[in-house]
Amino acid sequence: MVSKTATTSDTAERAERSDARSDTRRRGDTLTESIYQAVEDIIKAEGYTNLTFQKIAQAAQTSRTVLYRRWETPLELIHDIIVEKSLHALGGELIDMIEDTGSLRGDLLHMLTLYQRYYIEVGPEIMNAMLFEMSQNSPTMVAIGQNAVKKNILAMRKVLDFARMRGEKVKNVSEFALRLPFDLIRMQYLLHRIAIDARQLELLVDEILLPVFEESA
Repeated sequence: MVSKTATTSDTAERAERSDARSDTRRRGDTLTESIYQAVEDIIKAEGYTNLTFQKIAQAAQTSRTVLYRRWETPLELIHDIIVEKSLHALGGELIDMIEDTGSLRGDLLHMLTLYQRYYIEVGPEIMNAMLFEMSQNSPTMVAIGQNAVKKNILAMRKVLDFARMRGEKVKNVSEFALRLPFDLIRMQYLLHRIAIDARQLELLVDEILLPVFEESA
């Protein structure tokens, strides 16, 4: 005699296989967008700690099999969402979007405007999910965090190199200081969940960042 539990399990597995076959006809951007949207909806409604592949699959009308083919964990899926939204917001990597505006002040304002645009696009829910993962100290999250910090430092070095090539006097500062512009934007957005307006960005640059990076006359 076949148990009710076994029958239910077999039915669920057959349903997932059927969903996986149907997803062969729903590939590419459409399926990915459905998955990404499902993740955001679940986090907003239930919180990141309640996010599971089963819930994502149901909401996106796909199967867990399809999800596991691309991501081993929800964290990897969240990270892909952030990368995709970042590229959409900036049009490329941050360091490639940084331009020589003619002054250190202008370059800092330009860089922070781009970086804030990225945070707005990603949204506080996804960012808070990443913060939660950071608190867990998983090897994957540690690697992701270290890579992000490295990219930010390189972007700030590019800004300071522009200033030096123009003949502006800038300090030799530690990597801790090079992270400061990005940390300030991150904390503002995550704590208050609103973008800094243009005037506030100017104050951040004039009152905090320029004294850190510019040599005094």
